[in-house]
Amino acid sequence: MSRIIRNLVSLALLLTAMSVQAAPSSFDLVGPRLSVAVTRDGSTLPLEWVPNLAEGDRVAIKLDLPAGQSDRFRLVAAFLRGAVDRPPDAWFHDTVSGKTKGGDLSLVVPKGAQQLVLFVLPERGAGRNAIVSAVRKQPGTFVRAVQDLNQAALDRARLDTFLDLLFRIGRQDPDSVNAASQVLTRSLAIKLKTECLQQPPELQAACLTGDRETLLFADTHSSALADTLTGAPVDLAFQLSATPQGGYGSYSSYIGVVRDILRLFGAFQSSQLRFVPALARMGDGRLTLLLNTPLSFAKPASVMVVGLPAIEAAKPPPLQAAAGVPLLCAAPDTVLPVEGAPLVYATRYAHDMVLRVAPDGAAGFDLPVHADARRGGFVLDRALPDRSAGATIDARIAGRWGFTPFDGPRFKLSDPRVNRWTAAPRASLVVGRSNAVTLTGEGAGCIDGITMQRGDAAAQAVSWKQDDANTIVVDVPLDKATPGTVTLTVTARAPAPPVSIVLPALQEVGRIDGVAYAAGDESAVLTGSRLDQVREVRAGKATWRPGALTRAAGADRLTLLPVDPAAAQVLTAGERIVADVTF
Repeated sequence: MSRIIRNLVSLALLLTAMSVQAAPSSFDLVGPRLSVAVTRDGSTLPLEWVPNLAEGDRVAIKLDLPAGQSDRFRLVAAFLRGAVDRPPDAWFHDTVSGKTKGGDLSLVVPKGAQQLVLFVLPERGAGRNAIVSAVRKQPGTFVRAVQDLNQAALDRARLDTFLDLLFRIGRQDPDSVNAASQVLTRSLAIKLKTECLQQPPELQAACLTGDRETLLFADTHSSALADTLTGAPVDLAFQLSATPQGGYGSYSSYIGVVRDILRLFGAFQSSQLRFVPALARMGDGRLTLLLNTPLSFAKPASVMVVGLPAIEAAKPPPLQAAAGVPLLCAAPDTVLPVEGAPLVYATRYAHDMVLRVAPDGAAGFDLPVHADARRGGFVLDRALPDRSAGATIDARIAGRWGFTPFDGPRFKLSDPRVNRWTAAPRASLVVGRSNAVTLTGEGAGCIDGITMQRGDAAAQAVSWKQDDANTIVVDVPLDKATPGTVTLTVTARAPAPPVSIVLPALQEVGRIDGVAYAAGDESAVLTGSRLDQVREVRAGKATWRPGALTRAAGADRLTLLPVDPAAAQVLTAGERIVADVTF
């Protein structure tokens, strides 16, 4: 019996080991940190602000190790120039951390280079020549690995931003997790399972942030594929992928990249070196390397491989205004909704962002804005200056994408100091029905609400909509009202004062425009006004009762249904008959 038990335990341990071995490893091990800065045309930015490198850039790289670190590391930087073009020896640079002299790298991007890859390994693990030999033997494999690692790091940035924001929202206000997650998934182009949102509010954030396997990246072109893969037992690290389409910010079909990286890395292992993919997490001006396997200081020594941004022409983000954006208000805390570029939220690539206002015939000015993934756009940080910019303002988002200036989408906004509205001359309301009142003026984007007050009664809120920049349409319900006056009050955001408009509410005089009946029809049509008061219509020997009432072009149209269809059928075409209408 004891032998059977031992065998069962051994079998269980073997199955557990096989399960652990089969499970994909997540990138949750924190490795060394790198400080990387890029200088272009006399301006220097940390790498986390730089979406692409360019020929002639100076790249300063320093390996940041914890104080008291006894082991020294070798840092090798290599420029690549294509899958079938081996880089020359002069494109490899190396240094060793902890040296009295050196320890840092200062490189100039050479002409013709397309990529920059960093290798970090224990000093005694191997020398520069081993790295040079491996890269020159299989340049295409390293080119592909660098591309995929760089893109995977960008996707990881989106994921980290999503989890961090959602976790904080869940702790502060659990009831808002559902709504917040919908905005965040749109802002960061993330797809997630909806089962979490069907749980009680206090459990939603934990569900969404606790199991990374429920999260998928997708865009509108890959949602079908993502739906197919939702719930697949794959660690999130293996779901990180993206290929730039028209700039860093538009993503293609999801999945497979990190798996491909692991296959690629398996292709060029040797008895001397063991290449390990490292995702670069950007923040605080440094890169923190995330690993999916522990480092080995013995033979074969681990070599961490880090992909840096491509060396290419700048590609500003495909940022655009969200669909259906109405006239907005040029006041602090206003959100300018945008879409199409999730990296404006997940990275520092977009910086020095402003709302650029250029009034006709006047000097322009900039208002600072900041990206907020929780609100789905750029948030205005400052009020308009004292000088006038016009009641309706044409402006656009602008800023820098790394080193490159770029212009974003345009918006129309209202000056919050302007709130002017009037009704048409001799305009009036009609009691007994709902009235659509058109007001013309300026300041529609800054309206907070509209109320109506009948006589001395309490004011009540009414619905309204923007028709265009200078027109709003107010719904005034007077179905059960009596004649008198109605005061409409339009309240706008400070500092503009509210505006009140007094309109007479009148009893509409009933009138009859005509009765139309085609011989053989089952109904007739009565046109005029106040037809809601019609009791019956007699024409010859036929009697009709009221049916459906509609209103079009300022007139009522009342469908008349015959009391006796046979009597109505007696009427012949061309016959002229006097109709009696009873109200």
